[in-house]
This record gives sequence, structure tokens and C-alpha cells, in this order.
Amino acid sequence: MYNQKSANRLLEKSTLHAIQIELQQGYNLSPVEAQVLAHRVQQLVDDQMGLTRQQGQITYQAIGLDEPPGRPLRKCRKVPVHLTLLAEGDTQVWATDGSEALRRLRVHRLTYEALMQGGALSQEDLACLLGVCPKTIKRIFAFFRQQDQRLPSRGEIQDMGAGVSHKVPVIRKYVQDLSFSRISQHLGKHGLYSMTRYLRHFAQVMILEDRGLTPAQMQSVIGISENLIQQYRGLYIELNVSEHHRTLERLRRAVFHPPLDGKQETSRESTDATPTDGEEKGGAS
Repeated sequence: MYNQKSANRLLEKSTLHAIQIELQQGYNLSPVEAQVLAHRVQQLVDDQMGLTRQQGQITYQAIGLDEPPGRPLRKCRKVPVHLTLLAEGDTQVWATDGSEALRRLRVHRLTYEALMQGGALSQEDLACLLGVCPKTIKRIFAFFRQQDQRLPSRGEIQDMGAGVSHKVPVIRKYVQDLSFSRISQHLGKHGLYSMTRYLRHFAQVMILEDRGLTPAQMQSVIGISENLIQQYRGLYIELNVSEHHRTLERLRRAVFHPPLDGKQETSRESTDATPTDGEEKGGAS
């Protein structure tokens, strides 16, 4: 059963609640005044936003991607995102493959739709949107992890909870000389900027690990979670073999020179990450 605590958490992310808090904090209105005015503002907003949605879509308040873990929901920035609950082809999937396949399809679609619009959905959000229990959503996330694909929920993006970060598979596949386009096919629609940021942080962890810094010291230097640093340290141990030395050294150099950007990585991607004669795997570093 969907518990009351989870339901209350979701209420704190509603459009009405976000408007009410803004009116109270920004315009010094009383809670009653803010609530009355918020209802009217929401009516006007819904009238306008309804014109921009496609058939089968709803507008939902997601937590902004830049909101850090641990911040109370009432203080987090909310982002209105258009989510497709019913898309063309859904009924065919339901008829052909069954309701479980349809739920997986919808969870995958909703998480990425929110991501592309600057928001992050939690597993609670997804359970509420699809009208299923949280355990069902957890099973769906487990299914995609078994397929080596980490859905970008708020917990995954902010490295909260026990989930394995999707950043690690991205880095592993890059070091194995796959292009960004192939990574995107394997792991979902990761943006170029996000993938280069993962690689830059991983390279910084490599350098600091070689210099003997502790995870806590690395965190103060890099500014990412200690949990993610531990994952990167483990990945470095796994990949630090002669086969990958040339790629790892290229990542180290990128930290001391202008950071990886779209132009640099596009040139690699245009070759589809096929090793040249001088960069065959297993070559000298």
C-alpha cells in the first residue's frame, strides 16, 4: 500500500504548493492569502500550459536537476515538465506484450522526458503517476539495471540510496574505446555535456588517487559525493591495466589542459572510436 508519508512528500511537490510557498516567501503573504491567490494563479497557468501539451501528456512538478541531495523538498526548486502518459504505440505494446512491458516502457519514457526538461523524477513520483505501488517501480528499475541501463531517477542522478550510478557504465564503455554515440545507444540518451563531466571527474579521482589522497580529501577538491568517489576508485582499479593505459593517460592530460568539450569529443566520435594503428588495444602506454 502506498503509505501516507510518501503521499505527503508528493504533495509538497505540487504546482499549487510551489506557488503558495513562493507567494509567502517572496511577497510576505499570510498562509491563507497565499493559498487563495495560489489557487487562482494555478487556474491561469493551467489554462495557458494546457495549450502547449500534446495529446496524452500531463504537466508535473519535478525536482530541478541541480538540487542537492538532503535538501527538504519544500525548499527544492521545482520544474514543470510535460510527461507522456499515453503515447502512440502504447496500446499496441499493451496488447502484444502485456501490462508489465507497458509499465517498463512508460517508466523509461517518463524518466528521460523529465531529464530532457531539466527535472528529475523519484521512484515515488513514478509510482504515483502510474498508479502502482513503489515495489513495482523498484522491480522495473532492477530490470533495467540487469540490462546494464540505469534510469536517470533523482536517486541515481544525485547518488542517493543504494542504486548503482549510471556514470560508471558510461566511463567504462568510453575507456573500452566506444564512441559517445555508442554509449548513448547502450545506456540511454546521455547528453555530451553530461558524459564529458563524468569523465572529467573520473580523471580527477585517478590523479588524486595516484597522489595518495583520501576519499574525504578528494571530495573537498572535486566537489562530488564520497559515494561516487568510492565507485570511481573501484573503477580505476578495474581499468588500470596495460590495455587501457593510453586512454587513461588521455583523460589525465585533459584535466591539466582545456577541459573536454564538444569539438574535441566530436572528432573522436566521428571515427566511431575505432583504434588507429598506433592505438591498438594492448599497445604500450
